[in-house]
Amino acid sequence: MDAGHCLAADHRDWLNVASEKPYEVELGLAAPEKADSGKAPIYLIQYTTPTHTEGVAFAFVSRGKDSHRKLVPFVGGGQDPHRDLVLQFQTQFHQTDDGSQKVSLVDPPLGGVATQEEILAAIQQVGFHTWRVPVANLRNYSGSAQCKLAEAAK
Repeated sequence: MDAGHCLAADHRDWLNVASEKPYEVELGLAAPEKADSGKAPIYLIQYTTPTHTEGVAFAFVSRGKDSHRKLVPFVGGGQDPHRDLVLQFQTQFHQTDDGSQKVSLVDPPLGGVATQEEILAAIQQVGFHTWRVPVANLRNYSGSAQCKLAEAAK
């Protein structure tokens, strides 16, 4: 919930909860194998359609003591009060209408083909393994992480 809280509580309205006023948002989490190194991003996927044909991928890096040893604290609130969640970038995605179910990035971030492939793999990894989280829970959540924004995400 830490990452979701960072997005829902920020004045930039990353999840469009202030403008659209949904009761809940649908979120999923994906991490590449190398995420345990502490350098690779962990992806929070927000689906904006019930059929998962559109959404936004948010890339976070967790910094702090034992920040990547377990993914559960990343989502569910960790014990490390000195952990920072740094939003690296966001990118919108959509699924093509041609029946191929191919997902493409609307606004690919910098980083080249490998970064884009990693994002697409994260979206596919999440699939329909998501949580429907009430917006009030995200906004009012008092997690242990400090939310930060990387220069590239501003």
